[in-house]
Amino acid sequence: MSQYADFVAQIDSLPELVRTEARRIDDRMRLLLKTPEIYGIRQVVLVGSGDSYFAAQAAVPAIRAWTGLPVVAMLAMEAARYVDAGVAPLGGQTRGLLVVAISNSGEAARVVEATQRLRALGALTLAITAAPDSRLGRSAERVLDITVPGAAPAPGTRSYVASMLAAYSVGLRLAEVRLAVTMDEANALRGEIAGLSDALATAAQVSAGPIRDVVDRWHGFASVDVLGSGPALASAGYTAAKLVEAAGLHATAQDAEEFHHLNYFVADLDHVPAVAFAAGAARAASRTRELVGTLEGLGRPALIVTDQAEWPPYGVQIRLPEVREWFAPLVHAVPAAHLAAAWAEAIGAIHYRGHTGRWGRSQGANLVRNSALEV
Repeated sequence: MSQYADFVAQIDSLPELVRTEARRIDDRMRLLLKTPEIYGIRQVVLVGSGDSYFAAQAAVPAIRAWTGLPVVAMLAMEAARYVDAGVAPLGGQTRGLLVVAISNSGEAARVVEATQRLRALGALTLAITAAPDSRLGRSAERVLDITVPGAAPAPGTRSYVASMLAAYSVGLRLAEVRLAVTMDEANALRGEIAGLSDALATAAQVSAGPIRDVVDRWHGFASVDVLGSGPALASAGYTAAKLVEAAGLHATAQDAEEFHHLNYFVADLDHVPAVAFAAGAARAASRTRELVGTLEGLGRPALIVTDQAEWPPYGVQIRLPEVREWFAPLVHAVPAAHLAAAWAEAIGAIHYRGHTGRWGRSQGANLVRNSALEV
């Protein structure tokens, strides 16, 4: 199979992945943390790099809403080197800090370092990884195994979705035990997540054609802005990441509000397209509607990923099934991956530049895994 076919095969496998693995991951989570530990948690920090960070970022609004706790997503470098500033977090009462460290491989050096450092300071540490025997698995006190059936190689797609499923599972378990939601409410939300498999299948059907049309017009461009707010900012980050990895574009993610402060002033308006995630029932919906009008006023090429038929008619629009805003990033993964796959195919780009030539040092994820640990 070609790399394009492999990528599309991963995308097409996502509905079944969600249908089967959401429940399995949740079952593994149920017994990982003891009830007194959960009651003692006062703050939750989700840590990751790359796709793992975007998975953390996607889940934070839901976990915050379910638990009522302070919940943040933190880049691995910040957690590893800057979070404590030489003083134990929470004034030394760090057993109230739950660190959820996400790395599919379990070998991302900064995530391992952050886990070791914060555990040494007293935090309760839980790893989300598909490699329980990895450095991360050995560094954390508890491990949520997200091993899923294998698939053809492609820039992280199945692993990203599995990481999100696990992060949601952590949040629901905390909320349920702390009585922030009832058992019935938690189980209904679990069923809602597993039931998103149908929405992912529909997203694949409605995305592929419009995305090919967009790429036919845009494939000569070298830069892209990807925009969203709330959970959709994670979708923007993931989309930009796939465009960089698969097609080698200079793609950046930006919040819909911050766009008006910063990216609005890009000079080359006709050659820097924008991809905007624009859920109609999102808390940021009013600002995102203004964003679409701003893009129209600038005349910037635009792809609007929405779930509403009555969205302002500008640019190419993909209408996805409407889902709860908390879970939209799961569905957004489909058009994000399709866009990256199609763009790479259109320009003949080899994923990750083939890890050759001036990119050769990335072979085997060397730059991510073999960085020296400082604990």
